[in-house]
Amino acid sequence: MPERQSLLFAIVALCIVNGIFSPYLKVAIPIALVLMPELFPRTLEWVLFWSSVMLASATLIFSGVPAALYERVAGSPAASSAAVWIWLAGAVVLSLPAALRAL
Repeated sequence: MPERQSLLFAIVALCIVNGIFSPYLKVAIPIALVLMPELFPRTLEWVLFWSSVMLASATLIFSGVPAALYERVAGSPAASSAAVWIWLAGAVVLSLPAALRAL
């Protein structure tokens, strides 16, 4: 069984891929223009970068909600890896549209 840390790296990598290839990038671009820090120039490259970062962060957060609910309800010990597997499954489900778009 893989270690919890390696599963966490897989979750983060999956979220990054989802941020890059997400079909919701068109929705995230106007939001990123508003939320983008002023210290970066408003070029296409920076806007796409911050849009991808925003989508990857949202995937990471929203895929962790079922895992957090499971830990809360089950009251499992901190050493259990079931919550990390649930987190990975949530990230896979949220990344399916990006995977279909990348293929």
